[in-house]
Amino acid sequence: MKRTASLFIGIIVLCFAAAPLWAEDTVHTVKKGDTLWDITSQYLQTPWQWPVIWANNQDITNPHLIFPNDKVVISKKDGKTTITIIPARQPEPASYTPEEIAQEEEKSIVISPRYSAYIYSPNILTGSGHVSKKLEIGELAAKNESVFIKSSSGLTLHRGVTIVSKVAEVTDLGGKTAGYLYKTIAFATVEDAMADTYKASVEYSNQEIRSGDIIFDDLQNLKPLTLKISEPNLESSGRVIDIHGGITGSSYLDLVFLDLGKTSGVDQGAILTIYEETSPGKGSATLKEYQGMALVLQSLDKSCMALIMDSRGPIRKNYLAVGTE
Repeated sequence: MKRTASLFIGIIVLCFAAAPLWAEDTVHTVKKGDTLWDITSQYLQTPWQWPVIWANNQDITNPHLIFPNDKVVISKKDGKTTITIIPARQPEPASYTPEEIAQEEEKSIVISPRYSAYIYSPNILTGSGHVSKKLEIGELAAKNESVFIKSSSGLTLHRGVTIVSKVAEVTDLGGKTAGYLYKTIAFATVEDAMADTYKASVEYSNQEIRSGDIIFDDLQNLKPLTLKISEPNLESSGRVIDIHGGITGSSYLDLVFLDLGKTSGVDQGAILTIYEETSPGKGSATLKEYQGMALVLQSLDKSCMALIMDSRGPIRKNYLAVGTE
């Protein structure tokens, strides 16, 4: 029987390697149900450690694609944590299309932290405060630099905070606001405080930190996102209302926003097909031409954010979006 598929978006190859073991290495023998996320959470206590490990281990892809009795070797050297997988046996290679995944009884898909960093919110986020400025010279802050934070929430010293940046306002085809796109860009540790001003050291960042970026004191880890796949049978179709990642349209691994949401029966993990509609001439029936497939990452009541998993070209606003036909 076919093993339940886990498809990792954004990185292609899982590297299995054999390496010499040293006394300071931590070796974990994989048990049924283990993931790399679980294992690193067990052995590495720092809340922002997973994104750092991900950045230092380009060959590690799907954190669910490990098997019982595999050895997970966690090594620390020169301030970097690396992970090596020593397989107990080589798994049979398998390739799945999105349609095949959707047909699996226990279908799931694993999304890189690159995409789980995005937040699609129906409201403007205020958080616990905001970045006021960089400590060092310049306007943009990054890892190993410090920022000043303004907060009236009473941030706790030596605790971590999440830094979130507003990316865009999402609008519908009529120009009305449908939601707001944010991105988790950094983690920092609060080191000093005076009244409502705090100094924090940036431990991890995936882009530059700017004045005005939002602070959350309920730390949110960036970790792989596992979604249960569904192909909803919708009463009516929807439209692409906005795009992110492209210039004239969104393509493979870009984001799109659709006017389909929870009230339409579209929730996280839904697979939707996108078509371009064309009319050959006056009086002729409208034709639909397949343009791509999208996976819903987050769903609001009346709209959703989806990741393009397949595209024939730029997917533009007003393209048709449908469920199971």
